[in-house]
Amino acid sequence: MVNKSMLPLSPSSKKWEKPLRGTVKINFDAAVLNTKTGLGVIACDSEGFFIRGGFGFKNEKMTSDWVELYAFEESLKIIRLFNVTKVTFETYCTTLASRIKK
Repeated sequence: MVNKSMLPLSPSSKKWEKPLRGTVKINFDAAVLNTKTGLGVIACDSEGFFIRGGFGFKNEKMTSDWVELYAFEESLKIIRLFNVTKVTFETYCTTLASRIKK
């Protein structure tokens, strides 16, 4: 690289952790670029095996928080399909996570 990065490099160790036995873990994420939005949802069981996933695109201008909320809504639809009672949701959108906690 010719230019120095403007963002500070802070190494962090992130790894996927298995949910508790009998619990399904849902990981969802979304992205916004101009007027296009994309989202992805992955569901895994307590052994880490893939159960179901999906992705989608919308040709609609949305803020990042609304796109994350839309991805959360799609993950709820997956849970309804399987009639699951114990679920752990995982997202890296801190504003959405703090709002849901409240």
